[in-house]
Amino acid sequence: MSDVSDTKDLVLTPTLLAELAAHAESVGLLRLGAVDLAHPGFLAANAALARFLDAGKAGDMDFLPRTRAVRQDPAQMLPGARSVLIAAVPYTGESAPVARYARGLDYHTVVHQRLIAVERRLHALLPGVATLICVDTKPLQERSVAALAGLGFIGKHGCLIVPGLGSYVLLGAILCTAIHPAATTSTTQGPTGRPWDACGSCTRCLDACPTAAFDGPGDLDPRRCISYLTIEHRGPIPDELAARMGERIAGCDVCQEVCPYNASAARERRVPAAAWIDPAPREVPDLAGMAAISPSQYRALVRHMALRRIPRRHMRRNALLALGNRSAGPDPRELHALALGLIDKDPQVVAAADRAAGRRAALESARALAEQLQARMLAAPAPEPPDEDQ
Repeated sequence: MSDVSDTKDLVLTPTLLAELAAHAESVGLLRLGAVDLAHPGFLAANAALARFLDAGKAGDMDFLPRTRAVRQDPAQMLPGARSVLIAAVPYTGESAPVARYARGLDYHTVVHQRLIAVERRLHALLPGVATLICVDTKPLQERSVAALAGLGFIGKHGCLIVPGLGSYVLLGAILCTAIHPAATTSTTQGPTGRPWDACGSCTRCLDACPTAAFDGPGDLDPRRCISYLTIEHRGPIPDELAARMGERIAGCDVCQEVCPYNASAARERRVPAAAWIDPAPREVPDLAGMAAISPSQYRALVRHMALRRIPRRHMRRNALLALGNRSAGPDPRELHALALGLIDKDPQVVAAADRAAGRRAALESARALAEQLQARMLAAPAPEPPDEDQ
């Protein structure tokens, strides 16, 4: 964050933005756009946020109501802020138990480093400007900012859809004290004022949601969303929802997988090599491996990955629930993971293991193995200390 200074004569001119956008693309930030914080479109975004919070849909995400005022007035993060620069970073991958965006290096760090390069160029082009980099963890309504800045539109699944890139994109922003002179009466919304007009009559995302988490177009209730349940939710997951989670243990891509805007085979050819986020140095274990992962193994796995957002005990809970959603009897590795879960100190892990063993018709054998494992542990040297979040 740079020092706040007088905003007089600090203007994001078209020429400056064009030069900045070219530099941004060279470091892997695509479609750089800008929007004035006085844009009237933020009134609708703030109203939607208020309805969401007032309905209690934040669930365990206490940070949302806590930062409500700042999300509705980003200048509270950077006094004198007048505009926001924002860009997209694409990601790719195949359908798997871990969502695509979370299988590479931690995007928070990667996108932040790229934004630093753009921030430096902005300071060189506009001396005296004050800035603040925002990547996900800052209380900024990134998708609304991106839509109003012209990067794309909000789909019925609530994700930003960038023409040519689809919705598999991450966002990074820079708050700044410069003025964006573009007309603030423009809007990316359709003729009815609904941000999902470009989706037309398509409802594939709404229809495909495994847990029926949408109350309507653009109206997600996270408390039923697999991404929320596996990443943010800290309590037990109700069985009626757990049964619909399939084998997903960290996030969910279903609503994006069925979106026609993500179906283009030419998408990857449109993306410059510099824009892709490198894969993580370690492969994510299979469900049995994740369900039985030790504290040291988990620390090593999630280092430099966005998966570190999920405490180990909740990741094991998720993996055990996923194992319980398989139909055949457990193989030896799965049975071992179930047995370990049954003797864990965390009640959610125990409950998930008990559920999985029961659904796989292996409760008796899992309990017998659990007794053997517990006897060995009592006879063995003291185990490694648990994670801090345990």
